[in-house]
Amino acid sequence: MERQWIIGDCWLGCERTQLRVIWLGPVQWDGQHAPFFACEECLERLMRQARAYFLARKPLGV
Repeated sequence: MERQWIIGDCWLGCERTQLRVIWLGPVQWDGQHAPFFACEECLERLMRQARAYFLARKPLGV
C-alpha cells in the first residue's frame, strides 16, 4: 500500500504545521468527526508504541 502524504498539520502530539502528513482516519467526538493526520516522525513513534504493545501481548509459542 502506498502512503499518500500531503502538506498539512500534525494532530498527533507535535502540533507542527505545514509539513508532510498522512491521513490516519477520522477522529470522532460528540457526534462529529474530523480528519486525523500525523507527520512522519509522530507516525513512527506511534508505530513503535503499537509494536511494543503487540509484542508484549503476544502469547508464548506464537
